[in-house]
Order: sequence, then C-alpha cells, then structure tokens
Amino acid sequence: MSVISILQPKSHLNLLNKKGFSLIELIIVISITTILASISITTFFSVSEQQSLEKDVNYAIALVEKARLQTVNAKDNSRFGVRFASSSVTLFQGSSYVAGSSTNTVFNFSPKVEISSINLSGGTPNLVFELITGKSSATGTVQFRLKTNQNSSTTVVVYKTGLVETR
Repeated sequence: MSVISILQPKSHLNLLNKKGFSLIELIIVISITTILASISITTFFSVSEQQSLEKDVNYAIALVEKARLQTVNAKDNSRFGVRFASSSVTLFQGSSYVAGSSTNTVFNFSPKVEISSINLSGGTPNLVFELITGKSSATGTVQFRLKTNQNSSTTVVVYKTGLVETR
C-alpha cells in the first residue's frame, strides 16, 4: 500500500468510481429549472398584456386621427366623430352618434383592456370635428388601463385643435 492510498478515505475512492447523478442533484436541477420557467412565464404574460394595451390605445388614436382627417377633407361633405365606451371606440359619420348606423366603424378592445375614465369637456363620450379646421368639439382626457393591473394605464389627451397625444 502506498502512502497516498492510506491517507485517502475509502468513501472518497467510492465517489470517484460512481457514475450518474444522485437524487439530490436531480431535485436541485429540477427546482432551479422550475423557478426560472415560472419567472419567464410571468414576464411573458406581463409583456403580452402591456402590448395589448399599447395596441388598443394606438388603434383608438388612429380612429380619432382618421375622423379628424375625413372631416378636414370633407369626405361625403360630412363631419366625423369618435365615441368612447368602456370596451370599444366607434368612428361615426355626422354631427352626432347614432348606435347601429351602417357607417359606424367599431373597434372592440382586447378583453384585457378597458377605458377606465372619460373626462371630456361637457361630460360627453363623443368627439366631433369641425369642417375645414378639424377642431374638436370637446377637450380632455381618456384613460385606458389593463383590467388585471389597474396601475398599468395610458392617458390620451385631446386638444381643442383636434390633435391627440399619450401620456
């Protein structure tokens, strides 16, 4: 027997000859993988909801801009407007909103998104634009938010000029 073999404990020699993973090592790897997967899935859904909010806000703004542009261009020699509701935005033709009109263009929000408040002058949910100038009949704000996370919101500001921006 050599001096080295006498100094090394026998249990250490047995470990060197073993092949494969122990049950504890497998449990640790599975636990770490599960934690990382849950973090990734949570982040993915959060980003997905935020993208739904951004998409719906951008589409609502596009409808407002379309209504203003069609009014300024005097399409069909008519005024156009937009009606905000809790789960949709409707582009309408004429100086007032008529539910169910064949000329209405309705955009329904994602089930994750809602309008939480409409604070337009006169207490109206409608914006109607003036011919030639494109000025808005109302000014104020419209707040969009996620239903699942009420702290995640975007505010659309409507100016008298008919222009809109987000905050």
